[in-house]
Amino acid sequence: MKKCPFRGFTDCLQEKCMAWSNSDCRMFAVPVLFSGLTTASDSISQPEPTITETTATNDKQEKVKENPVAKVTITEIAVTKNGNTRAICKVEGGKENQVIIAKNSVGNTLQEGLNKAFEIEYNVMKDGNAWFAIKAKQL
Repeated sequence: MKKCPFRGFTDCLQEKCMAWSNSDCRMFAVPVLFSGLTTASDSISQPEPTITETTATNDKQEKVKENPVAKVTITEIAVTKNGNTRAICKVEGGKENQVIIAKNSVGNTLQEGLNKAFEIEYNVMKDGNAWFAIKAKQL
C-alpha cells in the first residue's frame, strides 16, 4: 500500500482521492504546460570576461580609499566625558591648533604622548575642522 505525504504518511486513498489519476498520484506529476521549461539558472550563463572587462575590475579593486596622513606634535590632551581622547596638535608644515579625536587603543597611544611627535592616519569629521584618528604611530 502507498503512503500519502499529504495525509501524514497514512495509507493512500488511491481511487477515492481527488489527486489520484488512474495509476498514480497527480500531486507529484509535472503538468504538461510546464514540462519543457528550464529554470532561470539553467538558461542564463555567465559570459567569459574579456581583457577590457578584466582590467576594469582590477582598476576598481585598486581604488581603495586611502586616508590622509599627517605628522603632528601633541600640545594638549584631554579625555572627554564619553571616554574619547581629544588632542590639540601642531601639524608639521600646517595648522597650529588642530583638534584630533581618537578612541580605544589609538586614544590610549595619544594620551601617553604629550609633547611627542606622531604620524596620524585620519578622517576629517563632519564639521570640517576636527580630525578623527584611525591609526597613530609615535615617531
